[in-house]
Amino acid sequence: MSVSRSANGQTASRWRRLDPRRWSLGAKIGVTLVLATLAPLAVLARSSLQVSRSAVETAQLESVEGAAQVASSSVAEYLEGALARADQAATRPDVVGFITRGGDVPDLEGELAASDVRAIAVFDRLGTPLEVRSSLDAVDFGADRINWFFPAATGRLTTGRVRYNLESQLSTLTLAAPARPPGAAVVGVVAVQISGADLLFAAHQAPLSAGGQAVVIDDTQTVVVARDSRLVGESLGDLGLESLAEQISEEPSGSVTGVVLRDRGAQVIGWSPVNDQLTAIVTQPQAVFLGPIDRLASRVWLLFALVGLVAVAGAAALARRLSKPVGVLTAAASTIEAGAEADTEALARIGKSHDDVGRLARVFARMAEQVAERERSLRAQVSALRVEIDQQRRQKAVEEVADTDFFRELQGRAAEMRRRAKAADD
Repeated sequence: MSVSRSANGQTASRWRRLDPRRWSLGAKIGVTLVLATLAPLAVLARSSLQVSRSAVETAQLESVEGAAQVASSSVAEYLEGALARADQAATRPDVVGFITRGGDVPDLEGELAASDVRAIAVFDRLGTPLEVRSSLDAVDFGADRINWFFPAATGRLTTGRVRYNLESQLSTLTLAAPARPPGAAVVGVVAVQISGADLLFAAHQAPLSAGGQAVVIDDTQTVVVARDSRLVGESLGDLGLESLAEQISEEPSGSVTGVVLRDRGAQVIGWSPVNDQLTAIVTQPQAVFLGPIDRLASRVWLLFALVGLVAVAGAAALARRLSKPVGVLTAAASTIEAGAEADTEALARIGKSHDDVGRLARVFARMAEQVAERERSLRAQVSALRVEIDQQRRQKAVEEVADTDFFRELQGRAAEMRRRAKAADD
């Protein structure tokens, strides 16, 4: 029980020491100065960093969205060029004649020689392949023919869907153009199959910072082209980007920050449509943008800490300077209260300053001298009064004794004894 009370007493004592009302004057002034110095600096530093961070985030969103627009424009421009080449091949007289009349096979080596072309094929209007040329051992034009053949057979330049081959880990895209004589009906279709790597190259024409990349997704929000092959074939939902998928569905183009991409951390992501089927997405590491402002924040808070240390040291010095004379004055007052004389030498030392405390010390020293002088005078008066009172008491005592019958009888006996003694001498 006593141990518990002792612990409670120690806790209460600590809390009392923390009570600002019990602090010394110097401590109060020191703490006030520190707070008056550091609080505005902290508010200013925090607000400045927040404004800077907000400006950086706005700039990074605009930058990434602009990069996504550049990527989509580059991919769209590349597809337009590839479609134009397919259309040029489809309108060649020898190709149209081969479809309508048969005979000599047209020379398609020029189109196949292009670095991005994997295969080229000529179909009649019913979809029968008449000629297929490929730069690879095997080529497949039939997997997604419904996506590009029938639109092309009706007279439109058509872009198929990007397909990814798990075995070869290659992406391909088929472009189809209607084959017809000038001003005549469609007689067939020419299909050109290009590599997805060229789509990726076109997408990476966007300005990218270190660690940034561009990917292309289709209308099912599945990654069809990416530098990281692990992403290809994955949907945005599979990658944990459900929120990004919702935003892309709601807005044709835009940007967002703080999106965590698998194995890549927080990203700033922008997107922009290429066509009805494809969307270009650009990702940039958020640290690339916020790294400088974070380093600036570290320097600001380090500088703030140094200023705080200087302020605390200055406040401590000021507190000691104020507390010392106040302590001397307090000790002098306590000494006078106890009835002793104050330390005039200590009062003289702090009275040498010309500030308010020095003037107070000099006034207090004079007051202490006057109090001491008055006390000595009072003591002398009291001592004289005590002597006088003692004499009066003794005289009164004598008078009281002399006024008694016994004393008068003694006086008579003494007189009789003196008379007898005188008579005997005579």
